Amino acid sequence: MLQMSKMMTVPISVAIPAYRNADSLRETLRRVCSCEPLPQEIVIHADGGWQVPSVVYQGLPVSVRVITSSENLGPGGGRHRLFQEAAFEIIASFDDDSWPLDRDYFAQAMLVMEAFPNVAVMSPAVYLREKPVLAPMSEATTVRSFEGSASVHRRSQYLKLPGYVPVPAAYGVEEADLALQIHAAGFEILSCPWMRAWHDRPYADHKHTVLPWIRNEVLLSYLRFPHIAQPWGWVRALRHVWRHRREISPFTLLRELAWSLPNALNYHRYKRRYSMPEVWRHHRSQERRFLLAKLQDESGRLKLSVTAAPPAQRVLYIQYTNPGSYPPLEHSARMFAREGWEVEFCGLTGSGPVSLEFAPHPRVHVRRINYKEPGFTQKLHYAIFTFWCLVRVLRWRPQWIYASDDLSTPAAELIRVLTRCRVIYHEHDSPTPGMMTESRILRHVRRARLQIGRRADIVILPNEQRLDTFTQAASTRGHSFCVWNCPGEDEVPAVMPSRSMGGPLKVLYHGSIVPDRFGTYVLEAIAASGRDVRVRLIGYLPAGHFDYADKLAARAQELGVADRFEYLGAIPHRADLMRLGSECHVGLCMLRIHEGDINMQHMAGASNKPFDYLSQGLALIVPPDPEWERMYVETGCAKTCPINDAARLAEILRWMADHRAEVAEMGRRGHRLIQEQWHYEKQFAPVLALMQQTPNSTPNS
Repeated sequence: MLQMSKMMTVPISVAIPAYRNADSLRETLRRVCSCEPLPQEIVIHADGGWQVPSVVYQGLPVSVRVITSSENLGPGGGRHRLFQEAAFEIIASFDDDSWPLDRDYFAQAMLVMEAFPNVAVMSPAVYLREKPVLAPMSEATTVRSFEGSASVHRRSQYLKLPGYVPVPAAYGVEEADLALQIHAAGFEILSCPWMRAWHDRPYADHKHTVLPWIRNEVLLSYLRFPHIAQPWGWVRALRHVWRHRREISPFTLLRELAWSLPNALNYHRYKRRYSMPEVWRHHRSQERRFLLAKLQDESGRLKLSVTAAPPAQRVLYIQYTNPGSYPPLEHSARMFAREGWEVEFCGLTGSGPVSLEFAPHPRVHVRRINYKEPGFTQKLHYAIFTFWCLVRVLRWRPQWIYASDDLSTPAAELIRVLTRCRVIYHEHDSPTPGMMTESRILRHVRRARLQIGRRADIVILPNEQRLDTFTQAASTRGHSFCVWNCPGEDEVPAVMPSRSMGGPLKVLYHGSIVPDRFGTYVLEAIAASGRDVRVRLIGYLPAGHFDYADKLAARAQELGVADRFEYLGAIPHRADLMRLGSECHVGLCMLRIHEGDINMQHMAGASNKPFDYLSQGLALIVPPDPEWERMYVETGCAKTCPINDAARLAEILRWMADHRAEVAEMGRRGHRLIQEQWHYEKQFAPVLALMQQTPNSTPNS
């Protein structure tokens, strides 16, 4: 064992509730003990009679104590015992599968808690597999609740509260209950993304059954709310019953609701009800943001300088579709957030079985209403969406409206007229005569699109030719920018992923899965190539093509290449999409370039596929179009192949399988271009700079 006297430490207790998870607990302890300085003690609560194997904590450079409970107290009950047993005022709490990300985590914790003496609990930024890690942000915000899997507590203030209730399945009650107690006592909760932690939770682990939430909503109101507010817990429980009525048997949901009151009565001795003003103060607590900076005092001791942050600018994105389907929106939203802006989205849920999602960000909030199938009710739904966006603007008061599809333009124009908000119009897909039949509503959309195009402060399109066409048609008065649909900088690995120079040639396609984008001729080319070529297909099946993946699988079976055809469906999170792409060698961009559709005529820069592929170091196969050839072939990143030409594609695949070094070099050139030029931060930078230059200027009329 290392000598404690030789190690730098800070007076912090680490508290870890644990239950039958020795491997994860061992990893958590290893990560905690890799920090510098170290905490002065680690206290573990072994729940439900579990005995922690001594090998898990032997030989650590920090004193470890293990306390046990014969009954199952749950994570909250375990933390309550740990906080009572802790030897130090500042307590860093983790789950048995969460740990610090930064080496100086505990030093940071001391600085933050010293700088905010009225803070009872502080949350670092907690990252998950579905939530990519962000750079530290030197700021802190007073908030309404906190992240339980990693948090920092002030013991003296916690002991003045009723504390955690020992609920074994505490979803919906643990953090919500303690947050109410903290605010009712006059203390504060802080979110501090300057500190970072990791929660090694499996993807599916967040999909807990809704049943504990039903009974815990009732339990929380029973324990903490005054008599007049008791029905609120039942209303929230009924909301869970209604939302999940198609996923779980109604009998099971109602049975759980019926058992909610007997369950609450079991915890009668933990009841400590607050007055209505105290409950209201908690739910209406105002966020205050602070900027942090490290300083040294006269004695050379580090401390934090805390200054109130200036009022944040706000931007509200609106689109009558699922925002998660548009990576450029996520990239720009995160750029705003990094500059201190507050960002919200008003959109729809996805129409398919898998909904594409943004990676969570502390200053980006996505609000969505349910998608509605086409028909008469969709027209009413569209009116409701427009009114919903207007109400949100009036309540939230953003400085900018970011309208990002043509169907959002009526709402954007109404908001512009009534509120004088500045407007950005970002058109991803330009409407064509075939797309917009002469219905009354679509004629209104067409007029609103041109009005917004003329009056918007900023107009963005992803292709120069399409931008020129639109600005001329709309007589645009504001600024216009061509912004390519590139990946974000944080999606581009610093070093190109390594790949085997032998084995099968792996070909990737991701995007909408339709015959014009991925035809059966691709499978025919694989069969005819005479090489071990395998294709990975990722994406969604749009309306009218729901059975197309089955047709492709059947065709692969007929051709004898079923074992070389892999269909993964839609991937909700881009981080996973990029990771799966990094395992391949070649990316397919076989789009049908044709007249009559301005989008398909001018897709270079607008299609995110080639940029995504290149960001992971894949070589490209692109259509023989002058724009595509100029961007990708002349830069040495791609080869061209006509669509529906199985023989030519087979020839290219055969060459790529036999010339791995040349294919790798094509990927390296593309990866370098993405790093240096073709990333969204560089593309969108002029737009962001313009928006930040004149935040108080009068919008165009």
